Amino acid sequence: MIPKRMVKWSVVAAFGVQRRMYSGPETIRSFFELFPKTFPKAGPPRESFIVDQRKLRKELRSLQGQHHPDVAVQAAVAGSSKDVVASDDGVSALLNKAYSTLRNPYTRIAHIIQVNHPEHLDITEDDVSKALIAKFSSSSDESSLEYKSMLMSVMEAHEALDFAGSEEDIEGLEEENNAKILESEQLIESLLQKSPPDWDTLMMEAIKLKYWVNISNAVKEWEPGKPVNLTH
Repeated sequence: MIPKRMVKWSVVAAFGVQRRMYSGPETIRSFFELFPKTFPKAGPPRESFIVDQRKLRKELRSLQGQHHPDVAVQAAVAGSSKDVVASDDGVSALLNKAYSTLRNPYTRIAHIIQVNHPEHLDITEDDVSKALIAKFSSSSDESSLEYKSMLMSVMEAHEALDFAGSEEDIEGLEEENNAKILESEQLIESLLQKSPPDWDTLMMEAIKLKYWVNISNAVKEWEPGKPVNLTH
């Protein structure tokens, strides 16, 4: 189990879209709250899991431009093992970490799970994900076949990238994989609307999404003759 960590801000100067002064620490439950224009309701399940990437990027740039030398932050970020005392540079680093987490659908759902799961599980940790996969695969013959079929799809994608000679050779793979990512995002959004969520189903779908995101990254990084690094 992973203890729940909260983000605590002690802001001496103005921070945010409008000038706001804080006399004491403000507790922030998740990275979504750092981007109030993009996530006015503090993220899922109160709003869509699917993110407006342009809007998120625009808000990051706006926030990065509002830093003041007197801003002081004390943060215990979700999943972090220690407090971080930061100046303006620390605010920038925290915003960049939050942005990097939320722009990627896999790390986004992993963050949501860690913040909201009763045991605050971090599915990005190998031991946690392996335990979930083992539980899912052993739950039924159908589940075992489903997981093996997914692994086969990953292997086929790896081979397609290995043997591709041009970008045109991988266009079909990219389109097919993008469709899988969208389908997974839509299913996750549906699962998040349940109260409480079916955590096991949600976490397993998140792990499946990780495979499709890894393929997407490999496609983007593909170059002729360059070894394919497709993490499973």
